[in-house]
Amino acid sequence: MNLGRRNRVKAEGGMSSMTDLVFLMLIFFIIMSTMTSPGIDVNLPTSDNVVTAPDQPEVHVGITMNNMYNFQDAQDVLYTYEEIEPMIIQKMNEDLAGNDKIKISGDQDADYQFVFKIIALAKAQEWKPILVFKNN
Repeated sequence: MNLGRRNRVKAEGGMSSMTDLVFLMLIFFIIMSTMTSPGIDVNLPTSDNVVTAPDQPEVHVGITMNNMYNFQDAQDVLYTYEEIEPMIIQKMNEDLAGNDKIKISGDQDADYQFVFKIIALAKAQEWKPILVFKNN
């Protein structure tokens, strides 16, 4: 004998209202995209003032993915931190009397500690480090 219940209540939600909503949104976006104009002429204001770019740093230190340093975008010459530290200090002190910005670019595969060594040097010397992300 089968004494189980035959009429069970389904606990699932209906998807018909969701599909109706998706189709209504699709129709709305299709109609709105056909009503837009391809281009509008805009009269932008002009100025007679000349705007100059801010001072760019002259000293650039890069950290490679092998955790070595290059100086002034010389990609083929690599240094350790002990070798490059006096070079950076000398270049910043002699050539850049008014500019205290140093550009630091670290490869995405370089270890953080090698980038932070240059940042710590810049902060100790009261320079302003500019960090640049370098992708392979």
